[in-house]
Amino acid sequence: MKTLLLSLALFTSLFLESQNIGDFTSITPATQTEAFVISSSHTFQKIIEVGDALDIGGSLPINPDFTGYVPITGSSTNGYLSINSEAGPGGNTILDINFDSSSNLWEITASEAVDFTDPNIVGTFANCSGTVTSWGTVITSEEFSIPNDTNSDGYYDVGWNIEIDPVTKTVVNNQKLWALGNFKHENVVVHSNDRTVYQGADDTSGFGFLYKFVATTAQDLSKGDLYVYTGPKSGSGSWVMINDSSIPAHETPSHRNNTMALANGVGATNFVGIEDVEIGPDGWIYFAVKSAPDKRVYRFQDSDPITGTTVTNMETFVGNTDTNPNIEYNIFDGNNTTAVAWGSGNDNLAFDNDGNLWVLQDGSTDYIWVVKSGHTQAIPDVEIFGVVPLGAEPTGITFSPDNKFLFMSVQHPDSGNVANQIDAAGNTVNFDKGTVLVIARNENLGTSLFVKEPFTTNYKLFPNPLESNKILNIKGIQIDNVQLFSILGEKLLDVDYNNANEVNLKLKNRIPGLYLIKINNKQSIKLIIN
Repeated sequence: MKTLLLSLALFTSLFLESQNIGDFTSITPATQTEAFVISSSHTFQKIIEVGDALDIGGSLPINPDFTGYVPITGSSTNGYLSINSEAGPGGNTILDINFDSSSNLWEITASEAVDFTDPNIVGTFANCSGTVTSWGTVITSEEFSIPNDTNSDGYYDVGWNIEIDPVTKTVVNNQKLWALGNFKHENVVVHSNDRTVYQGADDTSGFGFLYKFVATTAQDLSKGDLYVYTGPKSGSGSWVMINDSSIPAHETPSHRNNTMALANGVGATNFVGIEDVEIGPDGWIYFAVKSAPDKRVYRFQDSDPITGTTVTNMETFVGNTDTNPNIEYNIFDGNNTTAVAWGSGNDNLAFDNDGNLWVLQDGSTDYIWVVKSGHTQAIPDVEIFGVVPLGAEPTGITFSPDNKFLFMSVQHPDSGNVANQIDAAGNTVNFDKGTVLVIARNENLGTSLFVKEPFTTNYKLFPNPLESNKILNIKGIQIDNVQLFSILGEKLLDVDYNNANEVNLKLKNRIPGLYLIKINNKQSIKLIIN
């Protein structure tokens, strides 16, 4: 028996080393519950919740949104976590975080809110998404454009991108990024040339335009040329310049304040709510549009990111099409295949290192979709990784450089949620408030010797691993029967209950190793006894 268990452990270890964060089996498609449901191959750890105290005064504000991991010198285990607050007033919180290899868990070593009260900045509002730059800063985006000028500097107070240094927790150059234009910013992405920025407007009133900004100097976004896309949503179009940095009149506050009007004046194409723009490993630019008639992720090619004025191959990559406005994808959960409507609310996007596109949806099913590398509309390859709790939308999303860890937030869940989930650190998480998470495959997060059964199923075991001669606690809904099996399939225990929500099992004198707990003759969960 010991030899078998050692062989199993070695096989499991070698197999899991080859697994990446995008390797999983889809969840069974379902509506939201109080729990955070993710694929059984993965687990999560709560990093911080709304209301948790920060080291230097205050607490984490409501509505955590973009959750940007900024590696320190390329590290996947030591960095900063930038958390936007999509509220009024808005905010941004920087956590110093590191991964403790002894506990296999993440920890916060410092936490501080960015100060936006300087008279040159006059606060910030509805900090939605953003990006992490290659030079180690964070860009946070204001989702609303408000034509106030509190400090009389000529610039509107709200409707800009803002660059933050996570090391000092301060705004770069002590001013907003006026040159990138004023509109309802949702997200930006910076090209690897460190000059070109693609961005979209989360506007459903007719100004949902797609922009390109080319900085005059690499890694300096304070000056450059601003273009807007004009053309069809399928085929080829053009970038039309609306801010020429060589013309002094274009560098004035009044010109930059009127970005939307200038774009509209040159016939910019309206996409109904651009939520995110990302650059794929294939060099294509992808952007998510949330509302009808679009409700999809588009992609296109730029003839030249710096000098090009031609957009080619604009097309629908995933989601609804003009000919099929309610497209469905077949989702296989390991047992059954279900046709699932793509829906609307396409929000945050991120590519993992394998080229899979993660799509977080807001206001439709609130699924976390993963569009696998190689997907086409003709030969689709789409999976559902998870669904957030009642009332919530998934926000974020960034990865550690080695792609072992995914950082995201659960925004505005119902305050009455009592998920009672146990995370990888053993903490109880109810998802009754905004929560910032890190997600990883089971073997990369937490302390289990083998693959941990995640705490995203209908039933939860605690503790797991279990010390010999200790009591195992099982929680769930309508527990009628619990069985214990050895790894060889031998039934060791069979106990009936009557619609219980919590039971305790005394598992005395069991040989250390891997076992299976089967509940109601349906759900099997791995149990480790030390």
